[in-house]
Amino acid sequence: MNKDEQLKKVLSDYAAGRLSARETKKLEHLILKYPSGESWDWKDSRHKEAVKDRIQAGIAAHHNSKAKIRRINIRIAVSIAAAFVCFFIFLYLYLIPGATDTFYTIAQSKSYSSDKVVLILPDGKQFPLKDSASFTQLKRELGLQMKSLGLENRITVSVPDQKQFKLTLEDGTNVWLNAGSTLRFSYNLYKQTARKVQLEGEAYFEVASDKLHPFHVFGGGAEVKVTGTKFNVQAFESDHFVRTSLAEGIVTFYMDHKAYKLVPGMEVIADTERKNVSAQSFDIDKLLSWKEGYFVFDNIELVDVMKAVSRWYNIAVVAKSPVKSKKIGGTFPKNVPLIDFLNDLTLLSGVEFKINGKEVEILN
Repeated sequence: MNKDEQLKKVLSDYAAGRLSARETKKLEHLILKYPSGESWDWKDSRHKEAVKDRIQAGIAAHHNSKAKIRRINIRIAVSIAAAFVCFFIFLYLYLIPGATDTFYTIAQSKSYSSDKVVLILPDGKQFPLKDSASFTQLKRELGLQMKSLGLENRITVSVPDQKQFKLTLEDGTNVWLNAGSTLRFSYNLYKQTARKVQLEGEAYFEVASDKLHPFHVFGGGAEVKVTGTKFNVQAFESDHFVRTSLAEGIVTFYMDHKAYKLVPGMEVIADTERKNVSAQSFDIDKLLSWKEGYFVFDNIELVDVMKAVSRWYNIAVVAKSPVKSKKIGGTFPKNVPLIDFLNDLTLLSGVEFKINGKEVEILN
């Protein structure tokens, strides 16, 4: 069977749903690795149209050899053509011994609506922001007139990869958001009995003191309650844990109707899947190094290191086999190209990496 016949068979099996789960997973991995329309060069428009017509004819013939081939628009044509190239890659790898090894996903990349920090209104309108902003000023500058909206209508601030943002709320609370984080809060936050915000990601809070109006942070199925204090919260949905670290003041952490009081220098780490909560001391300077533009790893597992790297550079991280336990320590600046960071990490740890577009593979 020549390559054309093999390709036809794979296309036929795919159309009929005869590919195994392993083959399908490999194909999905390739499609994620080489997004549609980004990594292929066409000789000319004729070449692209020919590929489109060939795929369309083949699929139509499989379902009904006498059916008429319907016309499709150019956007669908490009997607199908890109998928066709994926099949070429899949076929090539599939025929090589060992090429169908399972990939273990360490971290996924994310999609952002903008490469800038944006403020998103309840109606979906977006406004790009700089490195910092006061919500009081934003309301004046942007002319945000939301008096007709209820108190529960939420404002969202979204921070993409390789960005950080400082927001001053109307009550005087300062919030620093790390890359890959979102913060949601009421338009009339300071007028409510309890000041409530929703966090997905990581943020450092310096809460304006107000004993009559406690400040609540909700994230990852947990809650942090304060009246005025300084603390850091990590609540990335993909990590399945919430880490609350108290720098100053008093914090009460809640999960599953249980309360845990913290004193400065202590933190709680809550496993949101197993519902376990543990407490330990922490180094405030190391914890808040992200605010100063550094990664500081203090004897951290390689998998956790790469999750942090994934969020900052917005990359997927995979491996062909389970990653062995490897502790990493050291300080790394964030404002360097990914390849330079990985080279430094290799020198320190001995672990090698391979960059494939928006994906990094751990080689050993």
